[in-house]
Amino acid sequence: MHARTAATALTVAVAALLPATGPIAAQSASPDPAAGGVTLTLLHNNDGESSLLPIMYAADGAGTSLAVGGVAAYASVLGREIAQAESAGHAVINVYAGDAFLASATLACSLPPQPEDTPLYDAVAQRLMPYDVHVFGNHEFDQGPDLLRRFVTSFTNTDGKPSQPFLSANLDFSGEKAWRRLLAKKGLIDGAPKAGKVVARSAIVRDKATGADFGIVSATTPLLPSISSPRDVTVTPDLATTAKAVQKEIDRLFKQGIDKVILVSHLQDIDNDTQLVGLLKGVDVAVAGGGTELLLSDAVPPETQLLPGEAQAPQGTYPLLGTDADGRSVPIVTTAGNYKYVGRVDVQFDAAGEVLEVLPDTSYPRRVIPETQDGSQILDLGISDAVPPTQDQLTQVIEPVQACLDTFAKTPVARSEVVLNVTRGAADPFDLGVRSAETNGGDLVADAYLAAFDAYAATSGLPARGPENLVIAAQNGGGIRQNAGDLLPAGGAAGADITRLDTLNVLPFGNTLVSVDGLTAADLDAVLEHSCASVGGGGFLQVSAVAYTCDLTRAPGDQAVSVTYTAGTPDTADDLVVVDDTGAVADAGPFRLVTISFTAGGGDDYMMLAGRPATKLTAADRTPIFDEQAFREYLGAFPADGEPSQPTIAADDARYAAADGEGRITIIRP
Repeated sequence: MHARTAATALTVAVAALLPATGPIAAQSASPDPAAGGVTLTLLHNNDGESSLLPIMYAADGAGTSLAVGGVAAYASVLGREIAQAESAGHAVINVYAGDAFLASATLACSLPPQPEDTPLYDAVAQRLMPYDVHVFGNHEFDQGPDLLRRFVTSFTNTDGKPSQPFLSANLDFSGEKAWRRLLAKKGLIDGAPKAGKVVARSAIVRDKATGADFGIVSATTPLLPSISSPRDVTVTPDLATTAKAVQKEIDRLFKQGIDKVILVSHLQDIDNDTQLVGLLKGVDVAVAGGGTELLLSDAVPPETQLLPGEAQAPQGTYPLLGTDADGRSVPIVTTAGNYKYVGRVDVQFDAAGEVLEVLPDTSYPRRVIPETQDGSQILDLGISDAVPPTQDQLTQVIEPVQACLDTFAKTPVARSEVVLNVTRGAADPFDLGVRSAETNGGDLVADAYLAAFDAYAATSGLPARGPENLVIAAQNGGGIRQNAGDLLPAGGAAGADITRLDTLNVLPFGNTLVSVDGLTAADLDAVLEHSCASVGGGGFLQVSAVAYTCDLTRAPGDQAVSVTYTAGTPDTADDLVVVDDTGAVADAGPFRLVTISFTAGGGDDYMMLAGRPATKLTAADRTPIFDEQAFREYLGAFPADGEPSQPTIAADDARYAAADGEGRITIIRP
């Protein structure tokens, strides 16, 4: 165990009582490198999520638009901070705290049907930057371990072997045969990875300039199986067992003489990181990922730290102070995602590996503003820290991705005279978004899946929909994304085109469609009961061919008070009551549920569906039908209208005319 002297314990206790102004100084003297002390500049980011291109911000009240973020400018800011830290004699470590890519139109630029030699542009962008380690987040698994393995092995050295360490102390990859050759011996990477063994539970990073050694331990959210698609990669089930896995790695590092330990985790919320730190002994600094909280130092003017027009409200002080299981103060840092900020915290260590001080004047998030835009706007906004984008990022990443996205944007799928609501909304049951209520955009997606069943039932070996084959469809609200904005057509202009870029942005995850077969009325009741319990979250279901009522004034488990199969075929004369005020109707059904493979496999905790008999929807050549494909084909099947003539959702289409849908879902709210 990490030895802590009485004097050290006292200074840490005093530091814990200091005002939350960023530093946790126990003393102000700089460490003496000759005596073993060192100052570490820890650079960090998280949740880049394939935001490779700059994002446009409304920078002031006068309508000024400003490009922010983007990997080309991010790389420049990162390089500037590394150079400054090295010139000051600091050790430097650069870490990525998870969600290194995200299903999106940008990611689609790297995937089939793109040419076979197309690289993963997220990997290209990140390998052009000097990361010491990556930590696995949840979105890396959204399209399964195979794509993630391609990402991991895209980081290679001169001999072609994978070279970038990827860490998580609480993930087990042994169930994935293709990953075994990547697993580091005994789960520890000591210095540079050897023989392509790049996946581990912890790592030792040696700073060449100062000779200082640092241990890095890591953790991934225990929610992984319910919010992503890890297949046979397993994770610890809760924070308590996660803490045990991480502590084991900390103890091992101490036994090897490593007395400066950094925790880098991806736990979805910085409160979870604070709780994890409280269960651990020996962590000196923690980097959180997954929550994308914006933290600001009280020692530096906010205008130095915040992007002009930043809409995200700061949620705490940079760094926050946590308390470990020994009562020691631990600085915890994170940044907002999408390559908009480079996190930098400067930490002084003494010869015993104890934190002396977090340097207040240099510890704060660095904003990322590319220089290549209207110079007068930059001057008008008083910006003096804009940076020229890094050239290799421009040529190897930005230009090919922009060209790909331009092609998607120039490919119309349909025209819509109706404005479709696909907003995520706030995380509460009172918000009109796809996670909280029925919307016309949610109805449209679910109807597309029902249409896909009709189109592909025969080639999938399934009977046609009808009185003897009752089929419904559902889409989880969390799978409907807002990369295209909150409205379709993008920007909310009725009569405009919905393009291929929009369909990829709305349904980016690449899930296949599955028919879950043989659901009884009680089974369907359980599914929709879980949807009611998920109002405000990603598990809330948008539906087709069924109507249901959630009474949120009732206790969970008794909220789906009415469920009706609404037919949808000319051969079914009457709606069929599935659940009434007495419960599930015994002789109703059976039903087929067409949904995405994520939900059918138990995602969002739909465990009542996992393992049930299911049939993949496939074309005549046995290729699977994907969610975005079904959506695109459904849009393309609307009657042609307009000039030029193209498929059009008409303004008087009663199914979609109202933003809150046609009454498929009723929510009785407290």
